[in-house]
Amino acid sequence: MSSPVLKALVNAELQEAEQHARSISAAVARQIGPPADPWHGNLPAEFVAWCKQRGTGSQPARPASIALFVLENGHIGIDGLARMVVEISRCHLRRGQADPTSGYPVSAALNHLAKIEAPLSWPKAMRPRFSELPYDLQQYLASCDKDQTRAIKRAQQEAADARKKLKQIESENEAKDPT
Repeated sequence: MSSPVLKALVNAELQEAEQHARSISAAVARQIGPPADPWHGNLPAEFVAWCKQRGTGSQPARPASIALFVLENGHIGIDGLARMVVEISRCHLRRGQADPTSGYPVSAALNHLAKIEAPLSWPKAMRPRFSELPYDLQQYLASCDKDQTRAIKRAQQEAADARKKLKQIESENEAKDPT
């Protein structure tokens, strides 16, 4: 068991480290501005309760804790979990903390529940890196790729239809004027 004095010293150290981290974040924000959408993001109550139950901190959260939360709460559904991960991210960024959701293992945990394939337009050598991106960016890029593929296929079909029609018109004109 640790003594109350030791606990107080540790808490004082942690508070000092947190204050130091916030002052560094403030200095950076003065130079480059705050993160996008800094005033949104609350830790999801489910995540906070899960962290308390596990005896782990919810803020700052560790990537492995968030990944385990995702894996153990698949019943929430991928959309709900993805939204929670975004909220956890925003909450950390708002406080000037590193984003614990921005890569592996959180992206891997979400992909374990609902895999998003890398866009076909990505070079083969880069496709494994796709799953390391934040899950919401994977969703966005995959959606854009599908839209782009549909637009290309539609344009190809329209071009084929136009060539067919042109050929038909040319055939009709030849039949009318055999000279």
